[in-house]
Amino acid sequence: MTLRKLTSPNTLDTYNPSVLIKTIDMKILHTADWHLGVNLYNESLEEDHHLFLEWLIKTCIPEHQPDVIIISGDVFDKANPSTNARRQYYRFLSQLLHLGIKEVIITAGNHDSPSMLEAPRELLHQLNIHVIGTPTENIEEMLIPIVDTADGKTKVVIAAVPFVRDQDVRFSQTGDNQDMREDALRKGIYNYFEAIAKAAEPYRLNKVPVICMAHLFASGVTLSDSERPVQIGNLADVGADCFPKEHFDYVALGHIHGMQNVEGNNYIWYSGSPIALSFSEWKQMKYLRLVTIESSKLQSIEIEIPHFRKLLRIDGDFLSVKAKVKNLTRKEVLPSLLEITILEEHYNPLLGREVAQWIEEVTRLEKEQFKIASYRYHFSNAPKKLSSLTSSQSVAELKPEEVFINKLDNAAISNVEERELILESFYKILAETQTEEQE
Repeated sequence: MTLRKLTSPNTLDTYNPSVLIKTIDMKILHTADWHLGVNLYNESLEEDHHLFLEWLIKTCIPEHQPDVIIISGDVFDKANPSTNARRQYYRFLSQLLHLGIKEVIITAGNHDSPSMLEAPRELLHQLNIHVIGTPTENIEEMLIPIVDTADGKTKVVIAAVPFVRDQDVRFSQTGDNQDMREDALRKGIYNYFEAIAKAAEPYRLNKVPVICMAHLFASGVTLSDSERPVQIGNLADVGADCFPKEHFDYVALGHIHGMQNVEGNNYIWYSGSPIALSFSEWKQMKYLRLVTIESSKLQSIEIEIPHFRKLLRIDGDFLSVKAKVKNLTRKEVLPSLLEITILEEHYNPLLGREVAQWIEEVTRLEKEQFKIASYRYHFSNAPKKLSSLTSSQSVAELKPEEVFINKLDNAAISNVEERELILESFYKILAETQTEEQE
């Protein structure tokens, strides 16, 4: 099975139902949001990723034998990932060469640097690994037909759409109000995927299934704490109608870290991240999705990823927290990570020291069982002027938007529209800063 470069999709083989064989024609493994190089607070998740990739190479791929692997964005957590994160990525790609994978398609997400991902593009292309970092001017260049070398027929075409930035699709004018700006951005996204559907239409007319990869925020999804806003404040969410069934047979989404479909549509799926990336995901099971094509019909199923580490949120007063931690047992391969919140009713100026001493002791004694990634303490009846002193959480542990929103709350802006405009401006500046980092 090789990639076939077509001068025109109308040259596809004519569809002939009489010669169809009732077997699975192709298997495609859909994953996204790896975030290689990520830290949870100050704890590296490199070992978590190592175990996931090892499981993928040694267990999942040999068992399910996919022909194609697609990664829908956010391969890395940062635009300039660490050496270790890059080593994990390239080692994984090199290992695929010995597993019978025919094609690998990787698109950039909002965390990725398009230029960094695309730097070895020509080399990887020779290995049937296709990397798309930025949307191309010619949309048809993002359509990758997958051809079965056994019969020379195109089994599926994959529209490999990377993260589309605001400036690629937004046409609002200076002076537009907030609603107009949101509508313009949303319309731009819809128009973009309508153009993708139009470019892929000749394949559909020849009964070739179309899979669309995308990295964006869809309406009605369940969020966690670890998803960075994609468009400004995630305001320009799109509905399932952005991906009509008559145009797309399967939509492989990235950005949301919990596996879920969009508005109940069983052909539009977020695969979710392969490991938990925040404590808000501590109860989530993690999955890949396996898409099968049989007689030009697509179905997808979930593949559960093993738990390599447990994330636990523990809260209560100091005594109850200590008791809960004492009773912890470890079943997973890696030590559990704990997020501890202590709430005492009355202010105690000595509590901070007592908690710090306890944290130091249990960390030393139980380091093989668990690690305390974050802890904080509060008082229900603390004097207001002391409120800033009753939490151990540092600014370094917070996301930029969390710090800004906290400052905005302290400013006590009562006008809702004014607050929303300030937030929109902040997210725009944040997005521009992240873009500059990636360049």
